[in-house]
Amino acid sequence: MIDNIWIFDIISIKLDFVVWQHKMCFIRASETLRRSLEIFWLMGRRGLSNEGNNRATLASSIYERLRDEIVAGGLAPGEKLRIDALKQRYGLGTSPIREALNRLSTERLVVQLDQRGFIVAPVSLEELQELTETRCALYELLLPRSLERGDAAWEEGVVLALHRLRRAEWMIGDPPRLNPAAREAHRDFHRSLIAACGLPPLVSFMDTLFDFSDRYRLLSQRVSEAPERDIDTEHSSMADAAINRHVEEAIELAQTHVRHTAELVQRYFSQPAV
Repeated sequence: MIDNIWIFDIISIKLDFVVWQHKMCFIRASETLRRSLEIFWLMGRRGLSNEGNNRATLASSIYERLRDEIVAGGLAPGEKLRIDALKQRYGLGTSPIREALNRLSTERLVVQLDQRGFIVAPVSLEELQELTETRCALYELLLPRSLERGDAAWEEGVVLALHRLRRAEWMIGDPPRLNPAAREAHRDFHRSLIAACGLPPLVSFMDTLFDFSDRYRLLSQRVSEAPERDIDTEHSSMADAAINRHVEEAIELAQTHVRHTAELVQRYFSQPAV
Protein backbone atom coordinates (compact mmCIF):
# COMPACT_ATOMS: atom_id res chain seq x y z
CA MET A 1 0.00 0.00 0.00
CA ILE A 2 1.29 3.45 -0.91
CA ASP A 3 2.05 5.56 2.12
CA ASN A 4 -0.38 8.48 2.56
CA ILE A 5 2.41 10.88 3.50
CA TRP A 6 4.19 10.10 0.25
CA ILE A 7 1.00 10.76 -1.70
CA PHE A 8 0.53 14.02 0.22
CA ASP A 9 4.02 15.16 -0.82
CA ILE A 10 3.35 14.34 -4.48
CA ILE A 11 0.02 16.20 -4.39
CA SER A 12 1.74 19.21 -2.84
CA ILE A 13 4.40 19.21 -5.57
CA LYS A 14 1.77 19.01 -8.32
CA LEU A 15 -0.28 21.82 -6.79
CA ASP A 16 2.81 23.97 -6.27
CA PHE A 17 3.68 23.51 -9.94
CA VAL A 18 0.21 24.60 -11.06
CA VAL A 19 0.41 27.60 -8.75
CA TRP A 20 3.88 28.58 -9.96
CA GLN A 21 2.94 28.10 -13.60
CA HIS A 22 0.05 30.54 -13.33
CA LYS A 23 1.63 32.98 -10.89
CA MET A 24 -0.87 32.29 -8.12
CA CYS A 25 1.82 32.17 -5.51
CA PHE A 26 -0.49 32.98 -2.61
CA ILE A 27 -2.07 29.53 -2.92
CA ARG A 28 1.33 27.99 -2.34
CA ALA A 29 1.32 29.40 1.15
CA SER A 30 -2.39 28.89 1.62
CA GLU A 31 -3.09 27.66 5.12
CA THR A 32 -6.53 26.55 3.95
CA LEU A 33 -5.04 24.22 1.33
CA ARG A 34 -2.50 22.67 3.68
CA ARG A 35 -5.06 22.46 6.49
CA SER A 36 -7.70 20.92 4.24
CA LEU A 37 -5.31 18.28 2.93
CA GLU A 38 -4.35 17.38 6.48
CA ILE A 39 -8.04 17.17 7.44
CA PHE A 40 -8.70 15.00 4.42
CA TRP A 41 -6.08 12.42 5.33
CA LEU A 42 -7.11 12.43 8.99
CA MET A 43 -10.81 12.04 8.37
CA GLY A 44 -10.60 9.52 5.52
CA ARG A 45 -13.93 10.77 4.19
CA ARG A 46 -15.85 9.76 1.09
CA GLY A 47 -14.19 6.64 -0.18
CA LEU A 48 -11.01 6.57 1.90
CA SER A 49 -10.39 4.58 5.10
CA ASN A 50 -13.82 4.29 6.74
CA GLU A 51 -14.06 4.04 10.50
CA GLY A 52 -15.47 0.52 10.28
CA ASN A 53 -18.93 -0.96 10.52
CA ASN A 54 -18.61 -1.85 14.18
CA ARG A 55 -17.68 1.61 15.44
CA ALA A 56 -19.84 4.43 16.74
CA THR A 57 -22.77 4.33 14.32
CA LEU A 58 -24.62 6.81 16.51
CA ALA A 59 -21.68 9.21 16.49
CA SER A 60 -21.36 8.84 12.72
CA SER A 61 -25.06 9.54 12.29
CA ILE A 62 -25.02 12.66 14.45
CA TYR A 63 -21.79 13.76 12.76
CA GLU A 64 -23.46 13.65 9.35
CA ARG A 65 -26.55 15.49 10.61
CA LEU A 66 -24.54 18.21 12.33
CA ARG A 67 -22.22 18.53 9.35
CA ASP A 68 -25.14 18.93 6.95
CA GLU A 69 -26.71 21.59 9.17
CA ILE A 70 -23.45 23.53 9.39
CA VAL A 71 -22.79 23.37 5.66
CA ALA A 72 -26.41 24.27 4.83
CA GLY A 73 -26.30 27.24 7.22
CA GLY A 74 -28.88 25.88 9.65
CA LEU A 75 -26.26 26.30 12.36
CA ALA A 76 -24.77 29.77 12.01
CA PRO A 77 -21.07 30.67 12.22
CA GLY A 78 -20.12 31.30 15.84
CA GLU A 79 -23.27 29.63 17.22
CA LYS A 80 -22.74 27.82 20.51
CA LEU A 81 -23.19 24.06 20.40
CA ARG A 82 -24.33 23.13 23.88
CA ILE A 83 -24.20 19.41 24.48
CA ASP A 84 -27.32 19.39 26.65
CA ALA A 85 -29.31 21.17 23.95
CA LEU A 86 -27.99 18.79 21.28
CA LYS A 87 -28.93 15.79 23.45
CA GLN A 88 -32.52 16.99 23.55
CA ARG A 89 -32.55 17.95 19.91
CA TYR A 90 -31.32 14.59 18.62
CA GLY A 91 -32.41 12.29 21.42
CA LEU A 92 -28.91 10.92 22.01
CA GLY A 93 -26.53 10.65 24.93
CA THR A 94 -23.45 12.69 25.70
CA SER A 95 -20.81 10.32 24.31
CA PRO A 96 -21.92 10.13 20.65
CA ILE A 97 -22.55 13.87 20.53
CA ARG A 98 -19.15 14.72 22.00
CA GLU A 99 -17.45 12.30 19.62
CA ALA A 100 -19.25 13.89 16.66
CA LEU A 101 -18.24 17.38 17.82
CA ASN A 102 -14.63 16.30 18.22
CA ARG A 103 -14.69 14.87 14.71
CA LEU A 104 -16.14 18.10 13.31
CA SER A 105 -13.51 20.01 15.24
CA THR A 106 -10.81 18.00 13.47
CA GLU A 107 -12.47 18.94 10.19
CA ARG A 108 -12.46 22.63 11.24
CA LEU A 109 -16.23 22.98 10.94
CA VAL A 110 -16.49 23.26 14.72
CA VAL A 111 -14.14 25.05 17.13
CA GLN A 112 -13.49 23.79 20.66
CA LEU A 113 -13.00 26.65 23.12
CA ASP A 114 -10.85 25.07 25.82
CA GLN A 115 -13.22 24.46 28.74
CA ARG A 116 -16.05 26.55 27.32
CA GLY A 117 -17.48 24.00 24.92
CA PHE A 118 -17.93 24.12 21.14
CA ILE A 119 -19.05 26.69 18.58
CA VAL A 120 -19.71 26.52 14.85
CA ALA A 121 -16.56 27.57 13.03
CA PRO A 122 -16.54 31.20 11.85
CA VAL A 123 -16.25 32.19 8.21
CA SER A 124 -13.99 34.75 6.58
CA LEU A 125 -13.54 36.43 3.22
CA GLU A 126 -9.92 35.29 3.20
CA GLU A 127 -10.90 31.64 3.57
CA LEU A 128 -13.52 31.98 0.82
CA GLN A 129 -10.89 33.36 -1.54
CA GLU A 130 -8.44 30.61 -0.66
CA LEU A 131 -11.04 27.89 -1.15
CA THR A 132 -11.98 29.39 -4.51
CA GLU A 133 -8.44 29.56 -5.85
CA THR A 134 -7.59 26.10 -4.52
CA ARG A 135 -10.56 24.61 -6.36
CA CYS A 136 -9.57 26.45 -9.52
CA ALA A 137 -6.00 25.13 -9.28
CA LEU A 138 -7.27 21.59 -8.81
CA TYR A 139 -9.63 21.86 -11.78
CA GLU A 140 -6.64 22.81 -13.89
CA LEU A 141 -4.81 19.74 -12.67
CA LEU A 142 -7.65 17.21 -12.81
CA LEU A 143 -9.84 18.18 -15.77
CA PRO A 144 -7.21 17.50 -18.48
CA ARG A 145 -6.55 14.06 -17.00
CA SER A 146 -10.26 13.27 -16.79
CA LEU A 147 -10.97 14.39 -20.35
CA GLU A 148 -8.04 12.38 -21.65
CA ARG A 149 -8.91 9.20 -19.76
CA GLY A 150 -12.69 9.39 -19.84
CA ASP A 151 -14.54 6.68 -21.76
CA ALA A 152 -18.16 6.19 -22.82
CA ALA A 153 -19.17 5.21 -19.29
CA TRP A 154 -17.65 8.45 -17.93
CA GLU A 155 -19.53 10.49 -20.57
CA GLU A 156 -22.77 8.79 -19.55
CA GLY A 157 -21.99 9.63 -15.94
CA VAL A 158 -21.60 13.32 -16.76
CA VAL A 159 -24.87 13.38 -18.74
CA LEU A 160 -26.75 11.53 -15.97
CA ALA A 161 -25.35 13.81 -13.25
CA LEU A 162 -26.42 16.88 -15.24
CA HIS A 163 -29.89 15.42 -15.78
CA ARG A 164 -30.33 14.72 -12.07
CA LEU A 165 -29.13 18.20 -11.17
CA ARG A 166 -31.65 19.78 -13.57
CA ARG A 167 -34.50 17.78 -12.04
CA ALA A 168 -33.53 18.44 -8.43
CA GLU A 169 -35.92 20.50 -6.30
CA TRP A 170 -33.88 22.89 -4.20
CA MET A 171 -36.60 23.70 -1.67
CA ILE A 172 -39.02 21.20 -0.16
CA GLY A 173 -41.61 21.07 2.62
CA ASP A 174 -43.76 23.67 4.36
CA PRO A 175 -42.23 25.90 5.50
CA PRO A 176 -39.70 25.53 2.66
CA ARG A 177 -36.30 24.13 3.57
CA LEU A 178 -33.22 23.21 1.60
CA ASN A 179 -33.40 19.78 0.00
CA PRO A 180 -30.27 17.76 0.90
CA ALA A 181 -30.75 15.68 -2.27
CA ALA A 182 -30.34 18.81 -4.41
CA ARG A 183 -27.06 19.67 -2.70
CA GLU A 184 -25.88 16.12 -3.31
CA ALA A 185 -26.88 16.29 -6.98
CA HIS A 186 -24.95 19.55 -7.34
CA ARG A 187 -21.81 18.06 -5.78
CA ASP A 188 -22.21 14.87 -7.86
CA PHE A 189 -22.26 16.87 -11.08
CA HIS A 190 -19.05 18.70 -10.27
CA ARG A 191 -17.45 15.41 -9.25
CA SER A 192 -18.54 13.74 -12.50
CA LEU A 193 -16.42 16.13 -14.57
CA ILE A 194 -13.18 15.00 -12.91
CA ALA A 195 -14.22 11.43 -12.06
CA ALA A 196 -12.02 9.84 -14.76
CA CYS A 197 -8.81 11.60 -13.74
CA GLY A 198 -7.38 8.48 -12.12
CA LEU A 199 -6.68 10.22 -8.79
CA PRO A 200 -9.50 9.15 -6.43
CA PRO A 201 -7.97 10.85 -3.36
CA LEU A 202 -8.05 14.23 -5.08
CA VAL A 203 -11.58 13.64 -6.38
CA SER A 204 -12.67 13.02 -2.78
CA PHE A 205 -10.70 16.05 -1.64
CA MET A 206 -12.58 18.16 -4.19
CA ASP A 207 -15.84 16.91 -2.63
CA THR A 208 -14.66 18.26 0.71
CA LEU A 209 -13.68 21.62 -0.80
CA PHE A 210 -17.05 21.76 -2.55
CA ASP A 211 -18.82 21.37 0.81
CA PHE A 212 -16.68 24.03 2.46
CA SER A 213 -17.36 26.43 -0.43
CA ASP A 214 -21.05 25.56 -0.57
CA ARG A 215 -21.36 26.57 3.05
CA TYR A 216 -20.50 30.14 2.03
CA ARG A 217 -22.93 30.10 -0.89
CA LEU A 218 -25.81 28.89 1.25
CA LEU A 219 -25.03 31.34 4.05
CA SER A 220 -25.15 34.22 1.56
CA GLN A 221 -28.59 33.14 0.36
CA ARG A 222 -29.92 33.33 3.90
CA VAL A 223 -29.30 37.07 4.06
CA SER A 224 -30.42 38.01 0.53
CA GLU A 225 -32.08 36.41 -2.46
CA ALA A 226 -29.89 34.76 -5.06
CA PRO A 227 -29.40 37.03 -8.08
CA GLU A 228 -30.64 36.15 -11.52
CA ARG A 229 -28.18 33.71 -13.02
CA ASP A 230 -28.51 31.14 -15.78
CA ILE A 231 -26.92 28.41 -13.70
CA ASP A 232 -28.40 25.67 -15.88
CA THR A 233 -26.59 27.03 -18.94
CA GLU A 234 -23.35 27.26 -16.96
CA HIS A 235 -23.57 23.61 -15.95
CA SER A 236 -24.62 22.50 -19.44
CA SER A 237 -21.73 24.36 -21.04
CA MET A 238 -19.27 22.73 -18.62
CA ALA A 239 -20.66 19.28 -19.44
CA ASP A 240 -20.58 19.90 -23.21
CA ALA A 241 -16.97 21.12 -23.14
CA ALA A 242 -15.91 18.11 -21.08
CA ILE A 243 -17.68 15.50 -23.22
CA ASN A 244 -16.33 17.07 -26.43
CA ARG A 245 -12.80 17.06 -24.97
CA HIS A 246 -12.38 20.84 -25.22
CA VAL A 247 -9.81 20.95 -22.46
CA GLU A 248 -9.01 24.65 -22.26
CA GLU A 249 -12.68 25.61 -22.55
CA ALA A 250 -13.68 23.13 -19.85
CA ILE A 251 -11.05 24.52 -17.47
CA GLU A 252 -12.04 28.12 -18.16
CA LEU A 253 -15.76 27.41 -17.71
CA ALA A 254 -15.22 25.53 -14.45
CA GLN A 255 -12.95 28.23 -13.02
CA THR A 256 -15.27 31.03 -14.14
CA HIS A 257 -18.23 29.21 -12.60
CA VAL A 258 -16.47 28.84 -9.24
CA ARG A 259 -15.13 32.41 -9.19
CA HIS A 260 -18.48 33.87 -10.21
CA THR A 261 -20.15 32.11 -7.30
CA ALA A 262 -17.48 33.44 -4.94
CA GLU A 263 -18.01 36.99 -6.20
CA LEU A 264 -21.74 36.73 -5.50
CA VAL A 265 -21.11 35.26 -2.06
CA GLN A 266 -18.85 38.15 -1.03
CA ARG A 267 -21.93 40.29 -0.40
CA TYR A 268 -22.52 38.14 2.69
CA PHE A 269 -19.57 39.86 4.32
CA SER A 270 -21.08 43.28 3.76
CA GLN A 271 -23.95 42.44 6.11
CA PRO A 272 -23.76 44.18 9.52
CA ALA A 273 -24.08 40.94 11.49
CA VAL A 274 -21.09 39.25 9.81
